[in-house]
Amino acid sequence: MRLRSISPSNFGGTYTFAGGIGPALNANDQLIPGAAPVDIGSLERYRRTLAFQRMGLSAAQIRALGGGATQFSIAGGNPEADVDQSDVSFYLQDDWKLRQHLTLSPGLRYENQNNIDSNSNFAPRLGFAWSPMFGGKKKQAAPVETKNNATATPANTPKTTDVKSTTAAGPVTAPKPAPPKQPTTVIRGGIGVFYNRFSEDLILSAARFNGTNQKQYVVTDPAVLDLFPAIPAIAALDAFAQPQTRRRLGLDVQPSRSLRGTIGIEHQVSKNFRFEIGYSYGRTLHALRSVNINAPLPGTFNPLVPNSGVRPLGQSAGNIWQYQSDGRSRYDNAYFNTSGSFHKIGFWATYVWSKTWSTDNGTSGSPFDPYDFSHEWSRANYDTRHRFYSSANYQTKSGWSVNTFIVGNTGAPFNITTGHDTNGDTSFTERPGFATDLNKPGVIVTPLGAFDPNPLPGQRIIPRNFGKGPAFFSASLAVSKVIKFGRAIPAKVQAAAANGNVVTATPPATTNQKPPPKPPIQRPYQFSFSIYANNVLNHVNKGTPVGNMASPYFLKSTGTSGMFFFGPGGAGGPGGNRQISLRVRLSF
Repeated sequence: MRLRSISPSNFGGTYTFAGGIGPALNANDQLIPGAAPVDIGSLERYRRTLAFQRMGLSAAQIRALGGGATQFSIAGGNPEADVDQSDVSFYLQDDWKLRQHLTLSPGLRYENQNNIDSNSNFAPRLGFAWSPMFGGKKKQAAPVETKNNATATPANTPKTTDVKSTTAAGPVTAPKPAPPKQPTTVIRGGIGVFYNRFSEDLILSAARFNGTNQKQYVVTDPAVLDLFPAIPAIAALDAFAQPQTRRRLGLDVQPSRSLRGTIGIEHQVSKNFRFEIGYSYGRTLHALRSVNINAPLPGTFNPLVPNSGVRPLGQSAGNIWQYQSDGRSRYDNAYFNTSGSFHKIGFWATYVWSKTWSTDNGTSGSPFDPYDFSHEWSRANYDTRHRFYSSANYQTKSGWSVNTFIVGNTGAPFNITTGHDTNGDTSFTERPGFATDLNKPGVIVTPLGAFDPNPLPGQRIIPRNFGKGPAFFSASLAVSKVIKFGRAIPAKVQAAAANGNVVTATPPATTNQKPPPKPPIQRPYQFSFSIYANNVLNHVNKGTPVGNMASPYFLKSTGTSGMFFFGPGGAGGPGGNRQISLRVRLSF
C-alpha cells in the first residue's frame, strides 16, 4: 500500500490563551488600587487582550494588565508526504467435536508489517462450547406385541428388514423413538492473543514532521506572541531561531498485544425464558504513547521565563515527540442477559458492569517532571462502570404494536487540569494537587475536594480522570398499526398467486381429517401509521463537565451528552433529547 497525503493542517497558525495570575480590574477594566492579584481564566485573558487592543494600548501594557497570548503554533513547508507500507496476515481455524456435547475451536493468526518490528506476531486462540446436560441417555423402544403374540422389531433396531405382523388386524409398526432433547445449558468460552496493527497515519506523521519536510513551531517568545492577531510568516520564525517540533518513531515501537478471555453460561429455563451470565477479561501491553523526549529536565523550567530549562538534546533540537510502545491497560467486564416472553409481551434486558484502567497517552506527566509517569495508571477515559439496556414489545388484539427501549449508564470519568504548562512539555495537561492550605491563593473547593492549581514539590497530585461525569438515561416508545382495506381478494386468486398462477382444487376433507385452515383475508391496500417518541420522559442528559480549572465553567456542563442514542424507531439525536416523529405510509 502506498499512501500519499496532503495535509496543510495548522498552516494558518493557532494562538493559545491560558489562565494564570493577573491584576484585579473593576467593571470598567481599570486597575483596582491596592488589590491583590487574582487568578484569571483563559477566556478572561483573551477578553482582556481584545479589549485593551481596542483601547490602543501597547503590547507591554496589555501584558501588564493580564492580557496577551500564551503560546503560538504553526506548521509550514511541504504539506505533502507519502509512505509505503506492506501488511500480510493469515488466519487458520478449525472446529473439533470431541464428543456430542463438547466442541473445541482452535485458531492461529499471524500478521507482519514493515516499517516496524513485528516479525513474531503469532496470535493463538482457543474457544470451546460444552453442554453438561446434553439430553441424557436415549431410551430404547419396547417390543410391540401383535394379536398372534408375534413380536415386532422396533424401527430403530439395526436389521436389514423390518418385521411386521400379517394378521387381519393389519401390519403393526413399532413406534419411532423420541428425538434427543436439546441442551438447556451451554457453557461457552475462549481465550486468545490479539495484535493491533501500527497505523500508517503515525508513520506518515513521522515522515511529515521529520524536521526537513515540514516545519512545525511552538512559540512562547513575547516578541512573536505580541503580534496577535496577525500570523507571522515562517521566515520570521526562522529569524527568531525558534526550534521545531518533530515526530519520531521509537526504536522499540511495535504493535500492541492484548490477551483476552471470556466465559459465559447460557441456560434455557423454559420455552419462554432464557438467561446468560458471563465474564470477560483483557490486558493490553505495548500500547502506543507519544512522549516529548526533549522536554526540559525536572526543576529547570520556569513558567514565567519562556524557552527556559535545560533540554537533554539541546535547546536547538526543539520538541521531539516520540511514539513509544510502553503503555498498558486492563479491563474486567461482567454481564447478564435475559430474554423471553410473559403474557404475550416479548422482552430482553442486558446489564453490564465494567472496570477499565490504563496509562496516559504520554502528555500528562508530573507538574514538576515531564518524564515522571509513575502516577498515570488510573481510570481510562471510557471507564463507564454500569450500563443497562432493555426492550419490550406487545401486540394487541386490535393490531396495535407497542415497542419500548430503555438505556442508562453511570457517568464516564473526566480529567481535571490546571490549564497551565508548568513542566515545559508544551502540553497544558498538568493536574492540581490536593490542597493542604485552604487559605492559599488559587485554591478551589469543589464537591470532589479542595484543589490547589499551584502545588509544591512533594504535594500529592490528584489522579488522572478524577472527575465523574453525569449519568445518562433515556426511554423511548414506538406505537404502530397497519390497517388493510379494499375489496377482499378471493382465496383462489391468493392460491394462484402463491403457486405460480396455477389454481388447484382443494380435496374434500374426510371424516378423519380436519379441514385445512382458512387463509387470512387479503386486502389490496395497506395503511401504516406509527409514532416514535425518543426520550419520551424528556430527561435532561448533561454533557461532560469542563475539567479546566482556568475556565469560568469549571465543573459545569456546557451542553447535553454527546452520546448518540437510537430508539425503537431508528431516529435519535445527541443526548437523547425528546423527539416525536409521526409516519404515515400507504401501500397498494
